[in-house]
Amino acid sequence: MSGGGGYTATTEALSTAAKKIGDLAEKLLDDNPDLENSELTKEKFGRAHQAHADKYLEGTKQLWGALSGYSKALESFGTNISTAGSAYGTNEDNQAGTITDTGNRGGVL
Repeated sequence: MSGGGGYTATTEALSTAAKKIGDLAEKLLDDNPDLENSELTKEKFGRAHQAHADKYLEGTKQLWGALSGYSKALESFGTNISTAGSAYGTNEDNQAGTITDTGNRGGVL
């Protein structure tokens, strides 16, 4: 739909959005490798602070789990948008074909 200032969707816009979301899903994990495999160990906290190490290290594991889950959700969302874009494009092609066929038959459905 266009012309009336209403909603406009294109397969290109949906494809671009899906790619951006997929890139973001990858970037989240790529930008945070220290959360997955922290080089910080309990020993590196020093003797005075080792009591706090377990909480910190468990926290980084939980953050990594949250980022991983969010990344998977974004990836799934991007895939759904891509699938919707393909379906949208197919529907547009079918509708264009129907309109063309109707016009070729003199406007009779």
